[in-house]
Amino acid sequence: MRAFRNTTSELAMRSRLGQRILGRFMRREDGTITTFALMVFILMVAVAGIAIDIMRYETQRVQLQYTLDRAVLAAASVLQPLNPVEVVENYFEISGLENYRLSVDVEEGVNFRRVEAYAELEVRTFFMHMFGVRVLTSPAVGAAEEIIPNVEISLVLDISGSMRFTDSDGMPQIDRLRPAARNFISSMLQGERAETTTISVVPYAGLVNPGATMFDLIGGTRMYVDYVDEDGDTVTVLRDHPRSSCVDFDDTDFATWHIPQGESFEQVPHFMNWAIDNLTMDWGWCPLEDDVSAGEPSSAIQYFNNDDDALHGFIDRMRLHDGTGTHYGMQWGLWLLHPDSNWAVQQLAAAGQMPAQFDERPAPFDDPETLKVIVLMTDGNITDQLRPRFLDRTEAPLNATDVDDIFLNHTEELAQQNNSDDCNGDGCRVTESWRSTNLTRFYAACQEARDNDIVVFTISFNANSNAQTEMRNCASTLAHYYPVRGSDLESAFQSIAGVINQLRLIE
Repeated sequence: MRAFRNTTSELAMRSRLGQRILGRFMRREDGTITTFALMVFILMVAVAGIAIDIMRYETQRVQLQYTLDRAVLAAASVLQPLNPVEVVENYFEISGLENYRLSVDVEEGVNFRRVEAYAELEVRTFFMHMFGVRVLTSPAVGAAEEIIPNVEISLVLDISGSMRFTDSDGMPQIDRLRPAARNFISSMLQGERAETTTISVVPYAGLVNPGATMFDLIGGTRMYVDYVDEDGDTVTVLRDHPRSSCVDFDDTDFATWHIPQGESFEQVPHFMNWAIDNLTMDWGWCPLEDDVSAGEPSSAIQYFNNDDDALHGFIDRMRLHDGTGTHYGMQWGLWLLHPDSNWAVQQLAAAGQMPAQFDERPAPFDDPETLKVIVLMTDGNITDQLRPRFLDRTEAPLNATDVDDIFLNHTEELAQQNNSDDCNGDGCRVTESWRSTNLTRFYAACQEARDNDIVVFTISFNANSNAQTEMRNCASTLAHYYPVRGSDLESAFQSIAGVINQLRLIE
């Protein structure tokens, strides 16, 4: 019984002692700051540790995303010769990243490649593991797509007689143009670009020769004349060889922005105005056509071509001609990009005058996958449009001494058109349209091209101030105009090629 009382008494004493100690602790204020500071310090260390872990995580995440973005952009290039998956993997191998998981998907076709990649990186924590978070997972997603859109180019080149003149370095201007144009064509048709790119070369002198096939398609009518044969008989024949297929346009034609259908056009009689150089030029205001496939020199339009070698051969064999009808060159260049010209393109393809695979061109103006471009180059300003005064020589010249002078044979008639006495003292030429009218027509075509989002590049080459003004006013912007001299012509064409290739890439 005593033992029980002693135990009870001891418990009571201990309880009272504990209450006194607790009460004393509650009443005393010394030491509370230290305790609070210790608690705050622990929290600060925890927060700082979490911040360090998050900073490490964010650094790794940024590097992961940066590496992924660079990798997919490089892999998505359609000109990338390496396997796109291996390209992405190689970027990660040299990045210094570790403990990552990588997945790459590739989709590609003739004119596009899309690369999509997902990467995941585990970042081990230094402090957050105390709170149960041992690993932070950093994801990154990236995708890149490069599309080579359909590209339609009208390459409008001045082949007037002045292109035979030499520049300050003693180089004939045409010899500057040929390699510059060839290299431009090669840049446009490099690799798989040839599958989606067409180039229509539009040479122009006084006029543009669309070729005999197109001449017939648009309703061209050839001129017949009478002449006296060796027996003294009058014979009706074609005045000009079918190699000369230039046609006259009136105001309505110049205000039509596509190849006209169901109309009738008169053939421009074959003639010339200024003296020629037989080594570099052919006789005539209208550039002559010949069999390109047989390697013959020809200066007629080449339609929607993507054959690098064939176009090079054509450029090398072009012959210079008389006159500068830049407005005709621009008109045909625009017509070949207008979607309503497709009716003629299909006929050309069916006739074997162009690759059949492009018979759906020109594409609609609002086609998001088609880029339309005109590249126009000249060395001189637009001139008056001239025509021969007498077409069939049925009127005798003042100095006629023989009846044969009334009906001169074809060759003689052409050879004497610069002789004023041969045209009864009036001059052998008449003005079809003045330069001012031609300039108005030219600017209208330039504006129509710009209004339909056709990119217009212009080059004035060793040109006078009038020609420079014409080219500057026609270009899409001042940045699309290239005033150059001498060897800079090559640089101008390469710069234009670079701009076009940038425009065609969509990432």
